[in-house]
Amino acid sequence: MLLKTVNRNSLAALALLPLFLIGLWAKALLSVQMPGFPFDQTPMPLWGLVLKVLKGNQLIAASVSLLMALIMMLGVNRIVNRYSLSQGQTALPGMIYLFLVSGYQLVQNLHPVWFFSPLFLLSIERLFTAHGHRKPMAYCFDAAFWLSVGTLFYAKGIFFLPFLWMAMFILRLFSFRSLVASFIGVLLPYLFAFGYYFFIDKQAWFFQLIFENFVSPVAFFEHSLISQVYNGVIIFLVFISILLVVRILPIIKIISRKHYRIFIWLIVLSMLAAITPYFSLEIIPVFAIGSAIVISRFFNAIRRTFWQETFFALLLIMTIIAQFFI
Repeated sequence: MLLKTVNRNSLAALALLPLFLIGLWAKALLSVQMPGFPFDQTPMPLWGLVLKVLKGNQLIAASVSLLMALIMMLGVNRIVNRYSLSQGQTALPGMIYLFLVSGYQLVQNLHPVWFFSPLFLLSIERLFTAHGHRKPMAYCFDAAFWLSVGTLFYAKGIFFLPFLWMAMFILRLFSFRSLVASFIGVLLPYLFAFGYYFFIDKQAWFFQLIFENFVSPVAFFEHSLISQVYNGVIIFLVFISILLVVRILPIIKIISRKHYRIFIWLIVLSMLAAITPYFSLEIIPVFAIGSAIVISRFFNAIRRTFWQETFFALLLIMTIIAQFFI
């Protein structure tokens, strides 16, 4: 049975991840045209470098997005297993992450969030690592630094900086020194970028580029009835998964409670961002991080194997159907 196979940290379970990824990415890999992102005409510096290399080659672009999705799947699994956020070692969160990011082909296509997301996940993990250290400033600096590097691909990722501060507060890392360290971490990549553009006498253009990417609306997808139903089912599944996690919080380790709270806040903030005109479907790879973790816990809480396998198969079937009708 499929769920039973992936709900362990075995070689077979890990081997299924790239196989399912390639299968669900087939439509994007076979497309003949590389869709544009709203800010491809005025890309952030690092995203501009990617476009120069990949522009016009859909197969390579889709392959790169596939690779980034695989990195994210393994990264989500790593956090769950390293910090004991599941009842045992498992590859299930990575598989659910794949389902959540595969419903929309627009999400599968290469866009800057695929480069922001792994750096953002690394930022979260750096904060998790800092827990228990007497001087966590270096970890707070690292977390903010990698998030800031990610914003040089996807500018609106800077709006997740308050989330990092919230995570620091939940993990009891928040202090004046940690806050200052995080500010320095955020500013440093932009100081390096400004130095480069100042050297080539384009500093005014750099400031204009940043402003436009930070504040301009990005909504580029109009939902149909099918996409609204699909979104409703996913949101309902995430909602009941959060309720389950909240219910079991009192009986799990204190540090795990904090980690779950952080991921629940990430889900909430991602959903709030998605209903504004400044974000669109591109935010799904970030939203799916916390959602995959809480949904995997929900599946593990289902006692009967029949219902586990049934709900898991329905999620897979729904993902495949969404690819062809949305």
